[in-house]
Amino acid sequence: MSSNAPGFKPVVTPNSRLTGRLVAYLPPLILPDPAKASTSFEGAVLVVEIEGFSALAESLVKLGREGAEALGRSLNNYFGPLIEAINREGGQVINLDGSGLQAFFPAHQPDQLSRTATVALGLLDLAAAYHPVQTAEGRYSFGMRAGIGQGKLEILHLGSAAAGWVLIMQGEALHQARQAVEQAAWGEAVGWPGGPLKPTGHSGPSAQSATPNLTILFGEEDQVSIYNRLAPYLPRVLAQKIKLAPEAPVPAEFRRVVNVFIILPDLDLSQDASMIVLQHYYGTIQRVCSGLDGRVHQIVPGSVANSVSLHLTFGSLNSSSDDAEHALRAALAVRDLPVPSGVLPSISIASGNVYTGSIGTVTCQRYTVLGEAVKLSKQLAQAALEIGSGVLPVDRYTRERVGLSYIFAEELPLILPGQPYPVRINPLLASRPQPCSLASYLKEATFVTTPPADFPVSFDEMLAGKDRVFVLADSGQFYPLAENWLKSGGKGAAGACLPNAASSVPYLAWSGLLGGLIGLNDTDSRTEKAVKLSQVVSRFAPDYVQYSGWLSQLIGLVPEQPGFRSQIGGPQREQFSQFVIELLRGLSQANPLLIIINNLQWSDEPGLFLLGQVVRELGEEPILFCLTLQRGNPAIDSQIDALPGLAG
Repeated sequence: MSSNAPGFKPVVTPNSRLTGRLVAYLPPLILPDPAKASTSFEGAVLVVEIEGFSALAESLVKLGREGAEALGRSLNNYFGPLIEAINREGGQVINLDGSGLQAFFPAHQPDQLSRTATVALGLLDLAAAYHPVQTAEGRYSFGMRAGIGQGKLEILHLGSAAAGWVLIMQGEALHQARQAVEQAAWGEAVGWPGGPLKPTGHSGPSAQSATPNLTILFGEEDQVSIYNRLAPYLPRVLAQKIKLAPEAPVPAEFRRVVNVFIILPDLDLSQDASMIVLQHYYGTIQRVCSGLDGRVHQIVPGSVANSVSLHLTFGSLNSSSDDAEHALRAALAVRDLPVPSGVLPSISIASGNVYTGSIGTVTCQRYTVLGEAVKLSKQLAQAALEIGSGVLPVDRYTRERVGLSYIFAEELPLILPGQPYPVRINPLLASRPQPCSLASYLKEATFVTTPPADFPVSFDEMLAGKDRVFVLADSGQFYPLAENWLKSGGKGAAGACLPNAASSVPYLAWSGLLGGLIGLNDTDSRTEKAVKLSQVVSRFAPDYVQYSGWLSQLIGLVPEQPGFRSQIGGPQREQFSQFVIELLRGLSQANPLLIIINNLQWSDEPGLFLLGQVVRELGEEPILFCLTLQRGNPAIDSQIDALPGLAG
């Protein structure tokens, strides 16, 4: 039986509890195998917007876990009947969060549009009958409005199985429904382009189709195989929690979450070329977030024509005391990425205590992040489109939490929809360079030498000399040295530090550098690379074999686990440094090593720490270090001028 049958509602049996939990988080249209499912469908789309739960969350946040559980019950009591009403009429919920839902009704009946209109009006009736929620701060009621469109719906996949998949819903049906809902007043449903809907006289539910259970849907397939296929579509931490305890509910919590909202303008998703570029762009954002304990919570077509909106969260599933710091690093890294459309994105940051948890029914759930901070971050991103290209508005709460680590422009008051008072923000400009950190590091090391115009011809003389580290402003001066070095039988590799991204991704320059020293080539298969890595570690650093997984992730052999870079750049810095030192020691004893690091002025602090440790502890080994420093940034120039032999 087709998994795309209208009104799909899997029956969870004791033997398929894990599969049932996973299936509940996915649109039925893409089951049982998302990779092989159709991406284009014809039918009607219903978009429902709901107002009031963010304010309720703000009222209940002071109650902590008790308040979160109360809000979770209210959300489920509100959305449960809506989901059931949609299923009864042959619809499928394709998206769901605390601010509304989207449902799809396949075009299997000639009067499907009128039936969808009947569902929309029925949802309004259910909403009107929902009792206000009483809290210590007052009574909270909820508004609803709906819009309907018809035509094509497309489901697009972004990401990868290793890093995680995300789904984008688009197409003329969804576009029409979104335009319709924007025209509707609260308490009203609008059909595109016919205006407000009125009862059509259609009554009674449509004929129920047979409801397949999970056994019919997946056959006798092994649960592990099903998990491996479906889990990448869920947040990684959430999927792991469900795998460990399939019967345990996802806890409802109030958490301090930093929200980064990104609007990419002038990007037409109907064009294949745009999707290819967006795929690469999204993959880069995934890597940035993963390295900073963040995640892409949602990506949707924007309310502005030909735009895409991304909602990044820091702290929703992974708790970190540096969430604000991580979010600002991510925002700066994203700002400096090549933009798919060539037009600078609009990026904003806002943080606060928000509700996190799963909402819906047993058979239809989504993980949501809900609260005034989420709403504010979206409004700030939309306002940034008017402020000017490249401006990153940051709310005062986030600004105060990062202290003097970042440079901000003067405070600006913004008048935002629904806000009773102007919202004061500070545009984020850049991360603040650590005062003289580079100069202090190089001075204390006492190994800096400005090389002569021509390097000595004899490498033996260089290796026997006192100076092993050379600093230049132009990397091109190292090329003749590198060529002759390799011809003489030595080994070498280079790495480059990058602005902003370097501070967001610890050891960025060392990723490719270590892979090159190990001897990995782009033409190698994944298996060949794994064999080379295993052989090198076993031979040259046998006491550190247990840390091979770290190196595998750093050089891109396997996907990075959440928080991996933060761990080896923080709590596990010493272990990682000793592992690298021992590996380089062994490699240099087999062949002299030449290590080149370009643009050291952009180095992240953990990478700089590792360089210092390596140079100090391997001072007697046959290794040369060539570093380049570029001028142009006043803060960096002052550091270069302070270095011995490099002034002027």
